[in-house]
Formats: sequence, structure tokens, C-alpha cells
Amino acid sequence: MADQPPPVSPREISEFLALVRERSTNRVPSTPAEDVVFFERKADLLSRIAVHSFDPEAVEVAAIARAQLDAARSRLADSAGGGC
Repeated sequence: MADQPPPVSPREISEFLALVRERSTNRVPSTPAEDVVFFERKADLLSRIAVHSFDPEAVEVAAIARAQLDAARSRLADSAGGGC
């Protein structure tokens, strides 16, 4: 199926987990822009996993990741003065 995204590779998962570890041990809080980049990556990986899975829970987890991304984008807009 050409219209489906490529499956997530073990390397992508490993790199993402390294990023999660880095964020969890970093003493300096991440910026709203860094959060958007992180949640974009998370949502992409989990959405691609869901596309190639028959597990309804995978689809639910991907939806949660997309909601986290939307919230991060909203915080970024607010921090840039784009909020109400």
C-alpha cells in the first residue's frame, strides 16, 4: 500500500527512547518550541505504529499523542503572544 507511511524502525524507536531519557534527566525545563518538536516526533511514531497495527489501543495511544502535540502547539502560540 503506497499511501501508508513506512513502518517504524527499531532505530527510530531507540533514538526516540534516548530522547525521552535525555528529557527526563535534563535539569533545564524544555522550551515550548522543544516540546513541539518532541511531540511531533512522538505523534509521528505512534501514528505510524497504529497504521500498521490491528490493536485498537495503538490507535487510541496515537490519538493521545496527537492531542499532546496540539496542546504543545497551543502553549508555543501562547508563549509567542499568539494566545488570547
